[in-house]
Amino acid sequence: MDIDLKNINPKFTELFRETFAFTEEEFALFLSCFTVKIIPKKKYYLRAGECCRSKAYLNKGCVRNFVLDEKGHERILFFAFEDWWLGDFDSYYSGKPATNFVQMMEDSELLIISKENFQKLELEIPKLKQWYTFKMLRSASAARNRIEEMKTLSAEERYLNLLEKQPHICQRIPQQYIASYLNIEPQSLSRMRNRLKNKH
Repeated sequence: MDIDLKNINPKFTELFRETFAFTEEEFALFLSCFTVKIIPKKKYYLRAGECCRSKAYLNKGCVRNFVLDEKGHERILFFAFEDWWLGDFDSYYSGKPATNFVQMMEDSELLIISKENFQKLELEIPKLKQWYTFKMLRSASAARNRIEEMKTLSAEERYLNLLEKQPHICQRIPQQYIASYLNIEPQSLSRMRNRLKNKH
């Protein structure tokens, strides 16, 4: 499906045209290498065991990224909303099977660029490497923060942090998945939410 610039999240255009100063020609070339894919709710962009051979920009919708533990239980790593990039970094660069699942929580629209096309563009648009270094540093920082939260904060503190960062999450993500992300039972989350409501 061809990409209509009017339908792209403005943050995508702003990032590359303004923050990383792509020329009109560079941006047009960059955009021409993407394809649009609509993925229905509950379907997957990537499953553990598959090789990640592309990068995907979440133009519309939301997803959950999760792994399975040794007992086969789902462990949600994060939720992604509009203006997020999706994939499995280790699988993309190593060629090994992915360990993560990326599942749509709503009907979602992705802008997808293949690894082959991205590598060609890196030679033609050197600014892309600068952007990707920036992106990886942000991703690494977010992962460290997530680990620190799990080690040092209570479930209630983690929940309040989540609401502060993503205030719309309760309208878009079912409670059972939020509980899984917090590593608590849904009943515990329900009691916590009621307790917090009664405080105000």
